[in-house]
Amino acid sequence: MQQVRTRTSAQPSIIPGEGELRLSPVIHLVTGDIVNQVAETQFAFDDRVSFGAGSLFVNRISPALWLAHQVESVARLANETPQATARPIIIEAPIAALMHPDTPIACEAAAARSRICPQEICIEVDDATLSQSKSDILKSIEALRRRGFRVGVNATRSWCTPLDTHLRLLLDSVRIDALKVWSEADLLNRIEAASACGMAVIAENARYRDGEKLAAVGIELARAPRVDG
Repeated sequence: MQQVRTRTSAQPSIIPGEGELRLSPVIHLVTGDIVNQVAETQFAFDDRVSFGAGSLFVNRISPALWLAHQVESVARLANETPQATARPIIIEAPIAALMHPDTPIACEAAAARSRICPQEICIEVDDATLSQSKSDILKSIEALRRRGFRVGVNATRSWCTPLDTHLRLLLDSVRIDALKVWSEADLLNRIEAASACGMAVIAENARYRDGEKLAAVGIELARAPRVDG
């Protein structure tokens, strides 16, 4: 896979017709390489979603199909954006999709239709969701992993879920808020534990100039880090 080393290219990718969806690069803070991407959409699951050339709008849709549509749209965007070669691509999943029994097979079918390998997609779980419904969510995570998808956790708002041995084997990445690293006592311990077991730790709100400091505590990656003026 070709690595992109120029920092000026670390801007979200977007194509005509997909104005609601973009890919935001995840950068290695020390080398400047783009190592993977985060899919960003203006629409949440509760918003109206349009499908197909007819722009058919539906108010209520199966959450499994909604997430599958996200997988297919992200794959299409990545395939049509020459500079968006880094993988995996992180897609946030609403709790309704995670709890739906059809989600794994629907996402697998979407990946096949769009000619992207499940390993190139990382389905991201919100920490609060995982913490509150751990036993149920774990079943969904295991089902997604069996079909080849990667799974990560978004801990930018909170990090309450204990990283026990089983969970560490299931999760590939965790996103945290760089602004909280030095102010929340337990966060550093959790970051070091995640990094030690091989999980990628991705920082939000990071600056390039803090790269070496963050890397020293196990945070080597950042989504669209800020360039100091």
